[in-house]
Amino acid sequence: MASDDKPKNKQGFTTNVPKKNGGTAAPTISANDSSNRGFTIGILALVVIGLGAIAFLASTRESDISDAPQTAAVEVSGAPIIEFPRDAGAAVTSAANDGAVGQLAPTLVGTDFDDTEVRIEADGVAKAVYFFAHHCPFCQEEVPVLQALIDAGQVPEGVEVYAVSTSVQDAPNRNYPPETWLNREGWTPKVMRDDEFNRAFNAYGGSSFPYTVYLDGENRIVARSAGQLDDSITLALWQNLAAGSFVEGVEGDGTNQSDADAEPVDTPDE
Repeated sequence: MASDDKPKNKQGFTTNVPKKNGGTAAPTISANDSSNRGFTIGILALVVIGLGAIAFLASTRESDISDAPQTAAVEVSGAPIIEFPRDAGAAVTSAANDGAVGQLAPTLVGTDFDDTEVRIEADGVAKAVYFFAHHCPFCQEEVPVLQALIDAGQVPEGVEVYAVSTSVQDAPNRNYPPETWLNREGWTPKVMRDDEFNRAFNAYGGSSFPYTVYLDGENRIVARSAGQLDDSITLALWQNLAAGSFVEGVEGDGTNQSDADAEPVDTPDE
């Protein structure tokens, strides 16, 4: 029986040697060729996997961005609150410098981002109603701070925290949409969508962001604040709400964004 005249290497692949008797050697695959081809295939596989991962992450990120309406109709019942006194020299107002303190706030009826009804009214529960604009940098700082206090169980019994998403501007570079922003921050209190004319914000006397109105269970104004507040002040305000007492004004300008910095929106005649 004739033996194969082509030597084998240790890997079992036929080596490139000329055939005896002057014949032409057929193309063969060397061990090095196979190794290089395997390396190339491996690199291509990694590239494909990487591109797939990027596409998956991109699609996931896009799916996290809400496409639901970010504004909705708001029904206002009752007299509007006078505008927050910008010249009061206070971050938190009191009866001494704010004519709205002690007055009834109008009832607000709107919906959240899931179209579930949200009501801010005289229901026997004290409330801290925060007005946030997604494009306001101070609101962006305030939301996670407030949520941390909420997560730590710092909201007293008998007090509820609400948010009103207002001054909505459809611009991707301005932290839009607000629903996605609040979800990203893990915001858990109820949220009401303001309408395109900022009807709720205007009815509650807002002039800057963040802006907060503190209400007792009868929807009577206990205090108002403008700007980002220190945690100790926020907790004191919540405690006063729980006790059903009015608060002393806190001096300072607060840290806020004036609504003049936002794009103006004309409100239709009632």
